[in-house]
Amino acid sequence: MGEAHYGNAMTEVALALAMAFFSIMILTMVSMSAAPEMAKAPQKASDKVLAAKLTKAKSSASKTGTISPNSEDTLVIYHQGKYLDKDLQPIDINNFQSEGRVVLALSPQTSMSEALAARSAIGIESLVVSTLNEKWLIALKRFQMREK
Repeated sequence: MGEAHYGNAMTEVALALAMAFFSIMILTMVSMSAAPEMAKAPQKASDKVLAAKLTKAKSSASKTGTISPNSEDTLVIYHQGKYLDKDLQPIDINNFQSEGRVVLALSPQTSMSEALAARSAIGIESLVVSTLNEKWLIALKRFQMREK
């Protein structure tokens, strides 16, 4: 009779361990799903403005991932070490200021390090980096020919 009692004790221990592991699993799943909402810290005013700008930019993005330009955007073209405006006139980047969003357009052949340097030289928060399309590249070639 002693052996029958021993078997029941092992069954009880196994059942208790199974329930403990199940409880831990449920608590882990609940805590992982609730963590982002609970971990949010109060935001500063500048963070809220930046978040609003990012939300606005994301909402204007199309399904292809592009952001459509609007009339308030300022176009800055970076080509061969020079900053140009939409009329291909040189811009003094040190005194450059803009109210709206700034679109920095680069040649597709621009290296990553040169693109990052060009981006950091502008120093504006609402900067969108894009590549020049074929029409702009043709216009820049014509501009270079006239310049020489």
